[in-house]
Parts: sequence; structure tokens; C-alpha cells
Amino acid sequence: MTWWANFNRKYGAVPNALSILRGLVGMCLPLLILSDWEVFHVTAFFLFWLAVMTDYWDGWIARTYGLETRLGKILDPSMDKILILVPLAVFAQQGFYSVWWAVPIFIREIVITFCRVAWLLEGRAIGAERIGKIKFFCQAMVIGFAMFYALTFDFPFLASFTRTVKLLMGILIMASAVLTVVSGFSFMRRNLFHCQSEFFIRFTCALGVGLLPFAPGTWGSLAALPIIFLASFNLVLYLAIFAVITLIGYWSVGKLNLEENRDPRYVVIDEVCGMFVTLMALPMSVPTVLAGFLLFRLFDVLKPFPVRHLERLPGYWGILFDDLGAGFYAWLILYLMAR
Repeated sequence: MTWWANFNRKYGAVPNALSILRGLVGMCLPLLILSDWEVFHVTAFFLFWLAVMTDYWDGWIARTYGLETRLGKILDPSMDKILILVPLAVFAQQGFYSVWWAVPIFIREIVITFCRVAWLLEGRAIGAERIGKIKFFCQAMVIGFAMFYALTFDFPFLASFTRTVKLLMGILIMASAVLTVVSGFSFMRRNLFHCQSEFFIRFTCALGVGLLPFAPGTWGSLAALPIIFLASFNLVLYLAIFAVITLIGYWSVGKLNLEENRDPRYVVIDEVCGMFVTLMALPMSVPTVLAGFLLFRLFDVLKPFPVRHLERLPGYWGILFDDLGAGFYAWLILYLMAR
């Protein structure tokens, strides 16, 4: 029992396992929601609310028994985002509400979570604001009502609730979008000065993974896949997130001194943009994603004409456009294969 107590205290095994479970549930929800079987829709409803409750349990266990760890502080908000954003995108794609309500939620959650992880690794633990917790509950209610709305079509005895549930779902998604934007601005206003540190700028250019000691470009390409998966349910959402990542790259790379090295190895935000081009408007199947990843890495290394010439563009644009060119070649082959 002693070894387990030491292991649990050092790594926060129980609360971190609950956080990981929450993320796994979020990734499984699309399979259940999009199934034609009513029993899967019911399972999705109860699994989702069970996962939402783990957001309280893991924090309570960690605080009560002194099991808070740096890994847990990264896992907890990251798994929250998977649990919320994945089904949110699915229901937007199904037309339960306008995708334009989902876009600001996606952008805010990805940006704020990224910042919190970077600052935590830098040694600055930034806690969640009260409005952020209210926002999470409101987002969870949106998904809960969306699931219940789907159930009203599965079970005739729930049909009388259809109009009421749809109205409440619409109100909640609007409230969630407003709360998300307000909490995001509040969070960044209080912590904006942290964005000027050298570590944060390097971390942003590297999207974290570029700071790994080997194959940063490969890791950067892989890091793009979860973001692409979350955004792939709607082309508008996809393009919005692609534009935001491109602008973030412009800001962060612009802070670097590129006189000695025009394209530092740790800068991989350009690989993320290249992967976005590679998989744009294509079905997110395992063969497509695998082929897209391999083709993009191949063209990024070979740099066929005129990709190599694009590297000569000044500053950020030279770093970015050769990867966009490699992404276009990979996308073209995938498109022709799909045809």
C-alpha cells in the first residue's frame, strides 16, 4: 500500500485518471451521438453528465488529499476542452444551432488553455476565474439540452418537450458564447503582460512540442491533428481556427530575432498551418489523415518547385509559405485520390 500511496501522491494518479477519463468520454461521444441506435444516444447523455461530474471530483480529491501536480493542472483544463468542444462541434454540424455561436467558443477555449499551459510550464500557475466556472457549466448545459433534444425524436413520449428544449438550447448557446467571450477577454486582460516573456514567445512559436529535442517538425505536424479533428465538423469553423493560428504565428515569430537563423527548428506553428491546408475540406478518416500526414512531411522535406523559392520570402512569410506550399501539394494528391 505504501508504494501506491507514494505513487499517487507524486503523480496524482486518481485525480489525473479521472481527468483522462473525461477526455476519453469526450472523444467517444461523436460515435454515440451520430449512431442510428437510440440506446447509444441515451448512453451518450448519461456518460456526458458522469464525465462533467468528474470535473468536480478530480479537483476535490486533489485538494483534499494533497494530490495536486503540475501534470494535473495541465490535464484538467485540457480534458475539459475535449469533453465540451467535441460534442459542441458535432451538434453544430447537425444543425442544432448556428456554427457561428460555436466559433468564438472554440477559439477562446483553445487560446486560453494554450496560454495557461505555457504559463504553468514557466512556473506561473494561473487559476480559473469564477466566471470561467459559470461558463463551463453553461456550455455543459448546452450539450445536455442538445442531447435531450435528440432524444425527443427517438422516443415519442418525449415529443411534447421538443419545442421547449430547442428554445432553451438556443438561449443557452447564445449565453455560452457571450460568457465565453467575456471571460476570455477578462482572463487575457489580467494576464496579458505574461505574453511578453521570452519563454512564452518561444513556446507559442513551438506550440510546446517544437521544444522537444528531436524531430520538432514531425511533432508539430502531429500536434495539429487534434485541433484539425475538433474543427473538421464545419468548414467555417475550420477556416476561422486556421486564420487565428496563422495570426498567432505572425505575432510570435515577429518577436524573434531571425538575423542569425531565418527558420529556427523549434518554430513549428508553420507545420500546423501546413497540415490545415493538407486536410482542408477532406473526410477525417484514418487512411486520409495518415496519408495526409505522410505526404505533407514528404513534401515539406523535398520542397518541390516552387516551394523552395517561397522560403526566400522575408521573415514570417518565408517560414510559413513553404509549409503552405507543401500542404497544397499533399492536399492535391489526397483530393485526386478521393475523386
